[in-house]
Amino acid sequence: MITVTDGPEQHPLISIIVLNYNDKVFVNSCLESVLNSNYSNFEVIFVDNASTDGSPEIVLKTFGSDRRIHIVRNSKNLGFAEGNNVGLRFARGKYIVFLNVDTLVDPQWLEELSKVMEKDNKIGVAQSKLLSLSDKRKIDCVGGFIDRFGWSRRKGEGEIDIGQYDKVHEIFYAVGAAMAIRRSVLEKVGVFDSRFFIYFEDADLCWRVRLSGYRILCAPKSVVFHAVRGTMRKSPLGSLFHGCKNNLAMLIKNYELQNVVRYLPLDVVFVLAAVLFQTARGEVDRGVAYLKAILWNIVNFKYVWSRRLEVQSHMRNLSDKALLSQKELVLGRALFFEETFRQLTGLLQLDC
Repeated sequence: MITVTDGPEQHPLISIIVLNYNDKVFVNSCLESVLNSNYSNFEVIFVDNASTDGSPEIVLKTFGSDRRIHIVRNSKNLGFAEGNNVGLRFARGKYIVFLNVDTLVDPQWLEELSKVMEKDNKIGVAQSKLLSLSDKRKIDCVGGFIDRFGWSRRKGEGEIDIGQYDKVHEIFYAVGAAMAIRRSVLEKVGVFDSRFFIYFEDADLCWRVRLSGYRILCAPKSVVFHAVRGTMRKSPLGSLFHGCKNNLAMLIKNYELQNVVRYLPLDVVFVLAAVLFQTARGEVDRGVAYLKAILWNIVNFKYVWSRRLEVQSHMRNLSDKALLSQKELVLGRALFFEETFRQLTGLLQLDC
């Protein structure tokens, strides 16, 4: 049996969870790069979400004899959230790393993540610097921040990397494409919310981590190249639905009651404005996706509220006032409304 401690270690065991769903074009290159990491103590849990493209068979044939890899096959597509949760059941490491399958990792990525995490037991989560796989000069993301309504934006996205983010820095949440979390923190705040399926599950988890008093950092010397495929293009209506429903649920779960009352109604107004905007453009199906997101939270309110009670009673060590005062992490302006207004303005100008 492996004993997991929270004291400083030179090379603590790290469990890397790689989730796959019909991504055979990426699996070999991703796993090869991970196995070539310059780090001496890691395991890989490859979780397949019931792929039909032959990708799990490819992994079994190519890497099945490597004792560092454990292959887990789900009977159906459980989404990003629960798919990764399944992998957690097999993970033994002091640190858990969630890594997208559409990535290539720099050989030093794991060593650099470990260095940052080992500096302080109050560092709960760290994210690698994500660069674009198609243009390695461009930043995909060096962490995420949110507005007061829970809508998120990825820091540095699309910028040319000239070292502007090369110092370890605080972020509100780590993007799930390449993030490390301390096992002991997961035991306190819980895993990904399985009902989120996809989108905002990383922000929701990190919000709980922050409320519990832990820091979240970007470790820029840990470099991961990300394909940035854009899941939105694969299932645009599903993406709108899950993104909106999860944003609303995240606010209910994580805010103090006074801020749920303050921000949730306005957030719903923003969503309804988006419904009108999409309908006016003739994209009724997109408007319906937003309405279904609101309806989901009404139908599942008992579940969402029960999760809220867990967060507020067992995890909160930081007030909303302290959290919202961190202006570099939580913006005052409404990102969702800002984007909708920008699109609407552009449409009106085009019509004129």
